Amino acid sequence: MRLLGLCVCIGIIIALNSGCSPAVPKPPPFAKVKGTVKLDGAPMMSGDIEFEISAQPPKLLKIENGVFSGEVFAGKNTVRMHMYKEGPPASTDPDKKPMMIEALPPEYNSASTITYDVPEGGASDLKFEATSK
Repeated sequence: MRLLGLCVCIGIIIALNSGCSPAVPKPPPFAKVKGTVKLDGAPMMSGDIEFEISAQPPKLLKIENGVFSGEVFAGKNTVRMHMYKEGPPASTDPDKKPMMIEALPPEYNSASTITYDVPEGGASDLKFEATSK
């Protein structure tokens, strides 16, 4: 009787773990990218550039002296650029340290419609431009 109960339990476990859960999509391959970002016609001195492909976490690359490089997912990415400046301190901060706030207009970050189709072989000549107003 115990053997029958054990067999039934094992059968239920096998049934629950075989094909009942949704398939997790395989992420696209990574591709190396390198490029430049200009702000008001001059190299953006510091900031971040973000590449996001559907159903995958965004990849954030540092911008230093107008240049960025790193690995992102191959495919059609939404591109967002971020640059930060000091803002007012949080009302709950007892030390009254300034908060870092987004310095670029929303069309370059939170409301970005900029896209780039990253080839699987990567790209080394990406060029993006932003204006501060």
